[in-house]
Amino acid sequence: MAGGTLGVILAGGASKRFGTNKALAVVDGRVLVAHVAARAAPQLDLLVLNSADDTAQTGLTVIPDLTAGEGPLAGWIAGLRWAKAEGFALMATFACDTPHFPADTVRRLQAAITGVDCAMARHDGQVHHTFALVRTSALSRIEEAYAGGMRRLRAVGGILSCALPDFSDNRDGPGGDAFFNINTRDDLAVFEGWHGHLR
Repeated sequence: MAGGTLGVILAGGASKRFGTNKALAVVDGRVLVAHVAARAAPQLDLLVLNSADDTAQTGLTVIPDLTAGEGPLAGWIAGLRWAKAEGFALMATFACDTPHFPADTVRRLQAAITGVDCAMARHDGQVHHTFALVRTSALSRIEEAYAGGMRRLRAVGGILSCALPDFSDNRDGPGGDAFFNINTRDDLAVFEGWHGHLR
């Protein structure tokens, strides 16, 4: 879709601290990645899943990493290649372990990306690199840096111009964190306790 925005859920991580694939942890009868998909899809022209397989059975097109275990930057590259081939101008990314991010995330990132290569969400001073919007025109620079050994998303700011829109006004999450992410079983318990008030 020329000029549109592709969404990519990044679910290719190893989940070492969680112990099993955290994308498949169940909250309120649905796996985490399904919660993320339901929240992301209305914000986008199309949503796909970056994962090693389709174990989650989300019904989304699965885009595998080029090399497994290389982290979210590899997911960025896989997503950007797919987006560029399909004619999308922008790619938005979402973490598979953050099931209640703001419902206006993409809109606010789009408002911030004017004149720069990418925008990343910032909340209470913390940059959430996996909640980003990036131009597909930046792909070649990212590929070059990746080939040179760059693996961390936080290093993208060294090769691209990035805006950091502030989402701190959104307190809708455990402890007021709108980007509360689930890395451990304890995190899952905290989220489940907070999520219960939404029912």
